[in-house]
Amino acid sequence: MKRQTTYPRLWKPAHVLAAELSQWGMDANLVKTAASYMKQYPEANLSDWLDRLVHLGQLFSSSDQTERYRQQLQAACERLANSYPAIKSGDEWAWVLGWAARLMPYYQANLNEAAKLSPVDRFMPKRIKPFQREDSPVEESLPEVPKEASQEAKDIFSKLQDLWDKKNEND
Repeated sequence: MKRQTTYPRLWKPAHVLAAELSQWGMDANLVKTAASYMKQYPEANLSDWLDRLVHLGQLFSSSDQTERYRQQLQAACERLANSYPAIKSGDEWAWVLGWAARLMPYYQANLNEAAKLSPVDRFMPKRIKPFQREDSPVEESLPEVPKEASQEAKDIFSKLQDLWDKKNEND
């Protein structure tokens, strides 16, 4: 079966997604990765793939922002799927994501245009807990913090204070 290469009805969703992700400061590489995945596996469910990706947490991340980018991409794609239910196949998602990645630099340079198309201040992505193995111990509460320092801690502090005072006298 030959894949369709153009989807005129999907231009609006591509622009909306690009505008939203640009306002979040999203890295276009993650959007391109999602587009490549959907192009490679058109029968795959984008929502399931993004869910697995989000639950990886910091695993396989290239920066401190990767986890946030994954959560924002998942939230944006969920909103887009609800707003445009006509996007069904993997080919269509690949097309929308691919064009959104290409349009993002335009919207990053024109944030006012992006805000008109998709005002992101009306929603925030929900925080997802990273994946945790079932056999990992989970702390229910934080340990008690003593209200007063121990005598040993006071002794160490006084020794450090004396050393500091001697150093300052010599300077």
